[in-house]
Amino acid sequence: MKKKMVAVLLLSSMVFAGCAKEEAPAEVEPVVETTEDTKEEAKQEEEKEEEALFDYDALGVSPVEYGDEFEMGENLKAGLTNLIYPNYDDGKWDNSKLADDDSWKDSFISSYLQNSWFSFDYMNQVGENSDGIMSKEQVEYAQYSLTGTYIEFDDGVDLSQASSGFGIGEIDSYTVDKYDKEDDTVEITVKYSKYEEIAASESGDPDHAFDVKVVLKKDPYSCFDGYNVVSLEKTETTKSLEADGKTHYVYGDILDYDLDKNYIQLEYPFGDDYTNGNAYFDHFLTIDCSDNPGLIDEAKALQESGVWQIKVGFKFDSSVKVPFETIKGISVEEADR
Repeated sequence: MKKKMVAVLLLSSMVFAGCAKEEAPAEVEPVVETTEDTKEEAKQEEEKEEEALFDYDALGVSPVEYGDEFEMGENLKAGLTNLIYPNYDDGKWDNSKLADDDSWKDSFISSYLQNSWFSFDYMNQVGENSDGIMSKEQVEYAQYSLTGTYIEFDDGVDLSQASSGFGIGEIDSYTVDKYDKEDDTVEITVKYSKYEEIAASESGDPDHAFDVKVVLKKDPYSCFDGYNVVSLEKTETTKSLEADGKTHYVYGDILDYDLDKNYIQLEYPFGDDYTNGNAYFDHFLTIDCSDNPGLIDEAKALQESGVWQIKVGFKFDSSVKVPFETIKGISVEEADR
């Protein structure tokens, strides 16, 4: 009896299975072997897609030829100098974040197109040929040339509406970490100096110094010498300054003084040979005259006689913090340089 029950159950299963929709056999994806030819085809396809973003003939742009060794052209150098300057929370920047950065469009216009301290060949050519007006497409092309990320702008830009910033960056040198004429990616390390303010003296040491790892991507149509900037990573290398217990001097323009609070405030301060780095001074410097209140009268007398830049002596001991914000003055005189 049990054998018959099992047979019936098996038969029932077969009947129901026969009524079920017959499934098609799973498709097997053909295995395509990656060869140098397929890689080259994919690369050409990618280049076609990029070319479709802009009408390069209408923009007046021709592709660049790459040499066997990497050389940083003046346009790329200018673009990198501007891009490295801002402060990044973790010292890192990469082009993948730009599409979601609402401030980038305004920043690009003000820092790259309407900055009287900055220029590049393509922008200059456009400005000369169009009464200083860069079209919407030209703006988009310039931004893409720098970053390799396409961003749509609302309108063109009047290049003549330029203004200046308050800081300067400089690329001192660079080394090539990776370059292959046939490879799209280039890696370099840049030695970079940053000056925060327009100083009243020679610049001296930078406010901040960095080693910057830079990743570039070849883009033959980029107006930044055929490269897009993919990413930056900054490591600060600013020199520190240690107290030596000696008397040093700081120079600056008299901005303010207060007899009750016993201080003189200087603007655009800079130091003597030992303390001359801009990194060591803010835009303003407070001279504490509590131990020598007569210094304020001396500074006031100099100012009333038409002298604005003064020389203040101070002892650089362990009580003085660097970068300098407040120092205790021990002498005041007219600046001798």
